[in-house]
Amino acid sequence: MIDRPIPEIASDITVDWMRMALTAGGMHNLPPLREIALEPAGPGAGIMSTVVRCRLTYADEGGNGPRSVVVKLPSTDRKSARMNRRHSLYRREYIYYSRLASASPIRGAELLYGDFREPDQRFVLVMEDLGEETTVDQVKGITVAETRSAIRAIARLHAHYWNEVDGPSRSGLPDDGDPKMRGLMQIAYLVYLPRAMKNFPHLFPDRTRRLAETFGTRLADYVADVAAGPRTFVHGDFRAANMFFGRRKTEGWDFAVVDWQICGIGSGLYDVACLLCSSLPTEARRQVEDEALREYHEIVCSHGVQGFSFEDCWRLYRQHVLGRLLIMVFVGGGLNLAAERSQQAFETSARRSIAAIEDLEADEFLPARRSRFSRANMFSTLSGGAYRAYRLLRR
Repeated sequence: MIDRPIPEIASDITVDWMRMALTAGGMHNLPPLREIALEPAGPGAGIMSTVVRCRLTYADEGGNGPRSVVVKLPSTDRKSARMNRRHSLYRREYIYYSRLASASPIRGAELLYGDFREPDQRFVLVMEDLGEETTVDQVKGITVAETRSAIRAIARLHAHYWNEVDGPSRSGLPDDGDPKMRGLMQIAYLVYLPRAMKNFPHLFPDRTRRLAETFGTRLADYVADVAAGPRTFVHGDFRAANMFFGRRKTEGWDFAVVDWQICGIGSGLYDVACLLCSSLPTEARRQVEDEALREYHEIVCSHGVQGFSFEDCWRLYRQHVLGRLLIMVFVGGGLNLAAERSQQAFETSARRSIAAIEDLEADEFLPARRSRFSRANMFSTLSGGAYRAYRLLRR
């Protein structure tokens, strides 16, 4: 096996390294590279990773090589890097691009070269540049027409893997139904919650704070409830900032999605709730919600999914709307959102999610307290007590 270098930071991407990467990825007739110009990949890109666009200049201007590529490297921010290592996010994305992307029914950026090192989780992806003109403003949100394109695409992906999640291409991907992960997820949530409330107190008025705290003490049971439903392969961060629309309809697609760092095995309605609750303005979500869910349900059933009624679909959607609290807390309490643009995008998505929780009365899906002497109730009581003690110590 050839041990090729992995850049640590963007400035390590040199002409020689890029030539090596593209050649190793299969471009054997690449014309001689003369220069690389690095620039940010787009507004809001790179919270969890370093993402740069590389403009390529060739010695022969008529050369038949890509004029630009996008390169993804580990984040230089310590909080983001720590969360990525803890949740194997770089590994997940490498698995997607190296094993699943070529057969995926959803359009994404073509992988031109990739590498991942297990011991220290260093990685690099060199990908097709889909073009900065087609990205979507997370704060502005997507349109109704764009929502329908995204729903159709994600429904096809979910139907393709519906209750068939054990194939070799999916090995190594985390399953959010894994009983060993539920307790750890609950503990992590309760650690991040005080930080999220301190960083964004205006997003946690009394009612939301009480709901977030109660949800935290019952999170393991909530995850178990969700895992009892149908399973599929999910994108995990299916929101506007990761989407491209419409530019290449003449090439057979009108939608593409990138950033597969949170992909794994879970409930398909998780992606749907992420899309509708974070990427549509609240009024637009209220108008399109029912129609979007019906189209999603129709598509997955038309691909052979059986025993899944629209009532099941709507119930799981509402259940995952409550789960938006998990994302609010993990992002608000676990990541560095110092950049104004990142903070604005997070706050806008959080407000939309809170509105959806209230509109759909999603707190109905808070798990009931288990039997007094059950392991679940004891864990809930102990973790709740530890959370209260932790808050007192931080005051």
